[in-house]
Amino acid sequence: MARQTVKPQKPAAEPPLGRKDWIEAAVVMLAEDNVEALRVDTLAEKLGVTKGSFYWHFEGREDLLSAVVETWRLRMTSETRALIVDTSGTPWERLERLIRIAVSHRQDVPGGPFEMTLRDWARRDAKVASVVHEVDTERVKFLRQLYREAGLSDGDADDYAELHMAFVIGTRLTLSPSDREEIRRRRRVGTALLLPRERAVGNPKRPFSGAQP
Repeated sequence: MARQTVKPQKPAAEPPLGRKDWIEAAVVMLAEDNVEALRVDTLAEKLGVTKGSFYWHFEGREDLLSAVVETWRLRMTSETRALIVDTSGTPWERLERLIRIAVSHRQDVPGGPFEMTLRDWARRDAKVASVVHEVDTERVKFLRQLYREAGLSDGDADDYAELHMAFVIGTRLTLSPSDREEIRRRRRVGTALLLPRERAVGNPKRPFSGAQP
């Protein structure tokens, strides 16, 4: 019987990568390291492709970094707003959902490692600093809206919005994303601190003017 010749297989083609794939890979890398460490060749190696795919979608490294910053801006403002507003439930439940999103194992959430890298970068880059300031302003504005909808006065809503931002950013500085028990504990702390339901039902005293809990 004639021996069947087995033809050698062609090497597998590189998986097609889109612009979004490169951006997401950059987000992960920036959550783990600083901006200076982000290199196209390093990113390509992590993705298991050559740099040719990158230049189909970006003019260069600076173009990628601009796309990363814009992605963060949208996630922290319009996309987060849409996610929360479209969620059924009371205003308090929406605020609680914001706490659960931020105090989690994810790296790209408000206050997470990715945001900390951008904030550090903003100290040395005026354009990034401008975006961070814009995002912070929009986030506080949205929080004020939610607290007002929950029944707080304008003054109390302003105070709790600022406190909410400070808690989310501050707690992530010392939180290990892999420590699930600590994540649960800090969610409980955040819920107790930031969701003053008893104050929303008629307590006339300001929460930061000496009122007793």
